[in-house]
Amino acid sequence: MELFQLGGWMMWPLLAVSIAVLAIVIERGLLVLSCPFPDRDFAGRLLAALKQGDLTPVAEAMAAVPLLKDFAATLGEASLANQEAALRIAGEEALARLEARLPLLSLLSRVAPLMGLLGTIQGMITTFSRIADSQSGVDMPLLAGGIWQALITTATGLSIAIPALFCLHLFQGKARRVAATLNEAGNAALTLAGRI
Repeated sequence: MELFQLGGWMMWPLLAVSIAVLAIVIERGLLVLSCPFPDRDFAGRLLAALKQGDLTPVAEAMAAVPLLKDFAATLGEASLANQEAALRIAGEEALARLEARLPLLSLLSRVAPLMGLLGTIQGMITTFSRIADSQSGVDMPLLAGGIWQALITTATGLSIAIPALFCLHLFQGKARRVAATLNEAGNAALTLAGRI
């Protein structure tokens, strides 16, 4: 708490950013954990289903993932006249839910270090202002104390941004893998239906 007070007024906005980042990371993490797709065997199952000419096992495996139920239902409807459009819409909906709040996480991870830097600059201005007003010359303990206190906000901003960027990268990677696999499954369904 002492470091928080020493960091100055910018620590309050940084606290708000850190709470928002933590909430997004926890919520997105729980969603990613509830979506164990694609697994390592999916490509093999998809290839085997293509060879057999029946995507039912693939659709059943995807239906077990709550996020992909609509896509799996559409994948299993080979007689659907507009299956390509339905697959695209169902896939985009699943990806939109998987990528929700990631732009905000990206923004917060970029803003946090800038807020920390602003706090540091404000602290440096205050420190040098005190030194300029001092009649006895440069007081080294005052200068050193002011500088390290000012740097607290930069350290705080970086401490928020680094884990946020790491989690953002993980979440975006998961979304890319799911998107690629949905594309493969959709192409397989359209190939079997004779539309590709």
